[in-house]
Amino acid sequence: MADSLTITVDTTALFAALDALGESARAAVKGAAKITADAIAREAGARIPRATGKTAEGITVEETHNGDGYVVYVKSPRMPNLPLWLEFGTKYMTARPYLFSSARLEEGPHLMRVADALQAAINAKGLGD
Repeated sequence: MADSLTITVDTTALFAALDALGESARAAVKGAAKITADAIAREAGARIPRATGKTAEGITVEETHNGDGYVVYVKSPRMPNLPLWLEFGTKYMTARPYLFSSARLEEGPHLMRVADALQAAINAKGLGD
């Protein structure tokens, strides 16, 4: 059976625009990543099971070591494995996910933020239509 649909797209202009953006593309995407990381931390803080509130207070957003983005993690000095036990469960307790479910909720909005940020950077350089 023959293919029922064929789409041909010329990506030359897109790749030229992305190449011309250089550092401004990185900065635009990093800004979107910060908004996403903060949103994940906020949502995770609302979802995390509470006994004392210390684990929720430990939800942290930090810049990555190479400076390209952000990471969201949970500091728990008194019980370092507690955030993992809550997220994934143990043989003695069922999982009560809070971090990865929060990240999944932000996946679509993050992709939109990245697309909008890149488009704004392209337009600022005068490379858009």
